Amino acid sequence: MKKVNRYAGNCAICNGRVPPLGGYLTKAASGHWKPVHVACDAGEKVVTYYSPVTGYSGTRNARGRCEDAPCCGCCTL
Repeated sequence: MKKVNRYAGNCAICNGRVPPLGGYLTKAASGHWKPVHVACDAGEKVVTYYSPVTGYSGTRNARGRCEDAPCCGCCTL
């Protein structure tokens, strides 16, 4: 069973931001626990973007959906 991350951090695979409870933990080569996006863990392409107008940053998976899909209503993807 995989552990869910309780705190935000950078993904061990794509280095994008993983929100709290938004991924799994994996043990890095250094021995520290690092979060991983659900899509990165499944081998899907992940795109991280940032909106300079609103300041919102988010992550989309290979299907073009928000990492929090089904949509929570917080973005206009």
